[in-house]
Amino acid sequence: MDNKPHPPFRSFSSASSASLNSSSTNITRVPSGPLLTVNSALNRTSSAQDHMYHKAKVMLRALGQIEGMGPYLNAAYSAAERCAEQQALALPQQLQTDGSSSNAFRASVGSSGFSIHSGHSQTSQNVKNIEKNCIFSFTAGILPASLSTDPVTELWKLLQQGVPLCLLFNAACPDAQKIEFDSNDDLNTSKKNVYLFLCEYQKHPSFSGGDMFTISDVYSDSSHDLLRVMKVVSTVLDKLGPQSDSDSSMPDIGELKLTDDKSKVFRELIQTERKYLSDLELLLDYKEELSNAEAISSEQLHMLFPNLSEVVDFHRRLLNGFECNTNVPTKYQRIGSVFLHASNGPFKAYEPWTIGQISAIELINREAPNLRKASTLLDPGFELQSYIIKPIQRLCKYPLLIKELIKAYSDCADTECFYELQRASVAMKDVANQVNEAQRRAENVGFCQSLMERVNNWRGFSIKDQGELLYHAPVAVKDGENEKEYIACLFEQILFFFSEVPSHESKHKEKKMREFLTSRKKSSSGMSSSTANLLENLNSVKDKTSLELKGRVYVSEIYIINSLNLPGYWLSISWTGKKGSGVFKLRYKTEEVRSQWETCLRQLKQNEIDARHRRSRDSRGSLTTYEGSDAGNESPMAYTGRNDGTPSTQRHHSSSSTMSMMKSSRNQPGSSRVSSSSTNGHQTSHEPVSPGSIVAINLIYKKARIEQPLLISSGASFFELHSRISAHTASSSNVDEDVVISKLKYKDEDGDYVVMDSNDDWSLAVDMLEELLEADESAEKALTIWVS
Repeated sequence: MDNKPHPPFRSFSSASSASLNSSSTNITRVPSGPLLTVNSALNRTSSAQDHMYHKAKVMLRALGQIEGMGPYLNAAYSAAERCAEQQALALPQQLQTDGSSSNAFRASVGSSGFSIHSGHSQTSQNVKNIEKNCIFSFTAGILPASLSTDPVTELWKLLQQGVPLCLLFNAACPDAQKIEFDSNDDLNTSKKNVYLFLCEYQKHPSFSGGDMFTISDVYSDSSHDLLRVMKVVSTVLDKLGPQSDSDSSMPDIGELKLTDDKSKVFRELIQTERKYLSDLELLLDYKEELSNAEAISSEQLHMLFPNLSEVVDFHRRLLNGFECNTNVPTKYQRIGSVFLHASNGPFKAYEPWTIGQISAIELINREAPNLRKASTLLDPGFELQSYIIKPIQRLCKYPLLIKELIKAYSDCADTECFYELQRASVAMKDVANQVNEAQRRAENVGFCQSLMERVNNWRGFSIKDQGELLYHAPVAVKDGENEKEYIACLFEQILFFFSEVPSHESKHKEKKMREFLTSRKKSSSGMSSSTANLLENLNSVKDKTSLELKGRVYVSEIYIINSLNLPGYWLSISWTGKKGSGVFKLRYKTEEVRSQWETCLRQLKQNEIDARHRRSRDSRGSLTTYEGSDAGNESPMAYTGRNDGTPSTQRHHSSSSTMSMMKSSRNQPGSSRVSSSSTNGHQTSHEPVSPGSIVAINLIYKKARIEQPLLISSGASFFELHSRISAHTASSSNVDEDVVISKLKYKDEDGDYVVMDSNDDWSLAVDMLEELLEADESAEKALTIWVS
């Protein structure tokens, strides 16, 4: 960072610096607790009786008591069994073909998401989606070895035969005209029988004006349509008498005796999944009310609830898959296959939820009056916002639940169940990482737009020329004994530092937001602090507090990146530029954030090396131009690729772009470029140490020979060599310009120039020196490198 001061800045109070205790630029992505209880909706529990698995089991048992139903139940069982077998064969093949769940999740999400249905008809697209997602039943994953069918698919296949509906009506309504049905099992006859049932159902006074379904609903793959059919069937069954939910063969997992850790963890998984699905279904009802009231446009409705219908549809299958594994011996369970199925494509529908959260929160805040008039199911304030973020919270919770399952099932390490859980853990972590990455990028887009509005004076810089915004975070910057707090923004080409200049209005808004969230937290013990923090962050992405640019460092000027073993989460960055050089330390709020920044910075530096490698590879056909050149002649290829848009070529050198908040030093010739720094008694070296013997590097930068040789270990990496050469050259008194290195080359034993741009090239050069020393022990272990 440069030591030339900025022109006069607008004065600001030191208290306005970005606080490290503020959460305005950091999002906790994986919540650790339930959401806030505002009313009965959020506090509502969910039991087995609320969901398809239990309803289907009860309904099958009731239908089985009707005279003449036996053959049709057998046929339905066989059809459902074939569906389960088809899914069990297709899913492993799909997993093997895709290689990993990340491929499926990274796929672009179409308008149909992962739905296997479209409206009330099966189109060719439905078939493609079925094949793609391996969904042939109403249960996700592979059934346990002790089961051949699941009750929901079995009921689905039973009702599609048509005759069972007629038998039901005749048994429940003996006073009505008996339906004369055709017992042939072809599709057209089955549809005709469904039609006959619907006609008599509508005419009967007990059902007139009640719930209804269409023929297409019976043959649809949609769980929404099947539930509509089941609701009518349940109404007719009620005329036979109340159906008991008690069944000794299917106790509720929530009422099971907790005998071991397996049952405890599995119970938590199923109970939380039931609650989550109930919350999604409440959102679906809320969406329908908004649509009927025409409170907002269809585009705004989609922004609030992208792919909601498809998400609910698959999560019903997901829950059915978990329910099928209850009361099954561990060696037969296939819990992991349910997660593997979900990660292999269906969960990609969460991507629109990920990238649209900020826009959804803004829409809720903007349209709150209209939303409040249209529906009373959810309050369009904190409550609705809490529901909007639930899908991403749940998706990021799955890896933690699987981790607990693996721990509980560790005594069954030799079973298929344990093996699948391990695979599922990897797959779901990858999905969660993809969700976090997509969410981070979406937040960065919003933050970058806000940044352009909040910074009044960019001091000659153009944010559009700095590449993508990668990370932003509040940091403490320490240079020597001074430590100040800033907002750091890492772009592909540059690292900016800003300080906040809050107005009276922004302070008032921040105070109101914190008071609101504090009151919410105190109103219920069920409040998760991570949920409050997440909503606070989403609401503050478009913060309008003014920012003042305090300094910058080009990524290309950075040559050493070290994490420090000091109290707190520190990162040390060494840099060199036209105006000077120096070292500064950044303190982050968490280890996770520090690690993300360090990894990103190292990757950016590696990208620079890769770019040079590509340029050198493209220019190797012209290397003969170097032959016969001496040290003082610069190659005509020296500046090839200097204007390709890489970070090292697009510079802004105005005096106002310097890093005024940090000291920089210009080393004297022959002095050490970077020294060790001591903080709090801990000695931390900023020079990498590599094993191997010492090699002296004589450098020739363009036409100037660097007086002091560079000493480096023969075991150093090419990245380290390149960084050290850059720093050594910049610190030389013979070089007065900003050092930008695009090519390194040396002479081999035949006197030919060889371009060095990889670890292999550096190793070959070291081997050449070793061979020369073996031939002549008096020879100096030194290598001359031409830098351009």
